[in-house]
Amino acid sequence: MKKIFIGLFVITASFTSCQNPTQTKEKIAQDSSTVATKQDTAFHDEHNTQNSVDWAGTYEGTLPCADCSGIHVILTLNMDGTFEKSEQYLEKGGPFKETGTFTWTPDGGSIILKEKDGESKYKVGEGMMKKLDMEGKEIKGELEEFYNFKKIK
Repeated sequence: MKKIFIGLFVITASFTSCQNPTQTKEKIAQDSSTVATKQDTAFHDEHNTQNSVDWAGTYEGTLPCADCSGIHVILTLNMDGTFEKSEQYLEKGGPFKETGTFTWTPDGGSIILKEKDGESKYKVGEGMMKKLDMEGKEIKGELEEFYNFKKIK
């Protein structure tokens, strides 16, 4: 009886290992592709600053200035994509006021203000905002803290 079971096992193993190797490789590739797609979908998160954070409101900060003690900025972002900006050059006069529109970057994490003299970029977060350089990167170094804005209302 044992010989019959061993014989059946050997025959079954032989048939299994004799499958078309191309079909087996294709099946493995297909299964791997399906798993990767499911994982990508499972971990893809649609949340970003634009749709997850209470970003509309007024932000305040003081930017560094080459020939004065700073530029006090008050920036209000409205839900309709408009902004109001006031800049006061400390010890120099002003304030200078501007209004315009802004758009969100494709990743929904930063905004681009469309100003009369060009564009400026800000990374927006919960209760804060950070002025970015012209390329949209965070400003690093000794003065980096001066590019941070706090939400005041």
